[in-house]
Amino acid sequence: MHMMFVDESGDPGYPRKGKWSGWGGSIQYVRVGAIIHGWKWKTWNERLLTFKQRNGLTWDDEIKASDIRRGKNAFIGWDKSRRDQFLLDLTTLIGQNRDITLIGVAIDKRKVKLTGSMRITQPEVRSLEFLLERYNFFLDNQNDKSGIAILDPVEESRGDNLRRFQSYLLAKSLHLRPVHIVEGAFFAKSHTSNMIQIADVCANVFYREMVYRTNQPEYRSIYKRFWRRSNRVIGYGIKKWP
Repeated sequence: MHMMFVDESGDPGYPRKGKWSGWGGSIQYVRVGAIIHGWKWKTWNERLLTFKQRNGLTWDDEIKASDIRRGKNAFIGWDKSRRDQFLLDLTTLIGQNRDITLIGVAIDKRKVKLTGSMRITQPEVRSLEFLLERYNFFLDNQNDKSGIAILDPVEESRGDNLRRFQSYLLAKSLHLRPVHIVEGAFFAKSHTSNMIQIADVCANVFYREMVYRTNQPEYRSIYKRFWRRSNRVIGYGIKKWP
C-alpha cells in the first residue's frame, strides 16, 4: 500500500472586502503530498535518521521548515549559513530518492471568485479535492493501486469535516473512478512522523516558489520528485488553480 503524507503552507483566509494591499496573510495556499510505498518506508526512514545524526540532531528532533529558516527549536544556535546548507542538503536527499513522489496543489487566492460554494472558495477544501484526485490517478498507474492519505496535525482540529469531505469525494467525484484511496483521512503528529516532516519541508519550499518564483536550489532539488505522466508535470504532479 502507498502512503501519502500531506502538509500545507500559507493560510486559508481572505482579506476583508478584497483589499489585498497591505494584508498580512498569504496570497497563496498550497498542499503537498509526499508519497512512499509501505515497503520502501523503512529504508528511507533509516536514511533520514542517519542524515539527522550526521547533522548533529537526535532521532526525535523535529524537522520543520519554519524552524530551519528562523533558527528555532532543534535549530537554535545554528547560524543562517548552517541552516541554509541543512535545508539544501535535505532537499537534495529528497530529490535523489526515487522512492518518493510529490504532488503539489497551489491556489492563488487572489483569483478565487468568492461567490461560489464553500467547496470552491475554501482553499483547504478545494486543495484537498485536487490533491486526492491526483493521488488517485497516480495510484491507478501503479502495480499496487491502493493507498491511504495521512494529514499533518494542524488539520486535526477540523478532522471530522475533512474526513467527511474525503468520503464524499470518494463516493461522488467523477474524477475518482475507480477509487483506490482507502476511505477516511488519517492523522499523524509531526514530531512522531518523519514523513510528515518531509511533507512540511516540501510544502514550505513549494509555497515559496509559488509566491516568489525565484527557482531556489532547494526547489530545483525537489522538483524532479513531482509526479509526471508522459513527461508532463503540470496538471499531474503540480496543479495550479484557478
